[in-house]
Amino acid sequence: TLASGGGGSYMVCYCTCCQDMHTFLGKENLMDAEGGLHFRMTAPGDVKFTKGVSKIKSMKLAEKTGTVRWYTDCCKSPIGCTVSELPPTMIDLSRSFIAQKADPDLLSRFLGKISMRLFADSSKKDTSALANPRPSSRSFWLFHYMYHMISNYVKWWWRGTLLPHPLYVEGNTKGKLICEPVVVKAKIA
Repeated sequence: TLASGGGGSYMVCYCTCCQDMHTFLGKENLMDAEGGLHFRMTAPGDVKFTKGVSKIKSMKLAEKTGTVRWYTDCCKSPIGCTVSELPPTMIDLSRSFIAQKADPDLLSRFLGKISMRLFADSSKKDTSALANPRPSSRSFWLFHYMYHMISNYVKWWWRGTLLPHPLYVEGNTKGKLICEPVVVKAKIA
């Protein structure tokens, strides 16, 4: 379940890693026309898995990357991603995982407006005509992302929704994941 009033940031990521994850899962159909994947930066305490926790798996696309990508083992549905080098402060939830068959108007109101378009230089098609917001390049994305992450973090801290994190072992202050990620880069290439 996902709390509806939790706030967050709606983003589209065009990075090759997000595209590779969806290729690995056989879910290329979830990419938009430009090859972007839609996510919502979400407070961990606003997410609760009510069933199927044993079917949640994680992966990394390279040994040294800090991004952990989450999916369901049963139907290979992408859940989203977390950053393992940081304290467990957020989840970038895949829009397809939030609501696969939801009313588009309801989903649009829940997600809000797109606030970031990241890694536009990795998109499958030209993104220069996209607006609201304008796509950011590889060199600018970090500042944009960090701004949203920090401003959301402060809101979530104030509301008390940073914990519990559903993808980390409860009560573990060192950030132990509920399952160890498998490195799959070699399997994709």
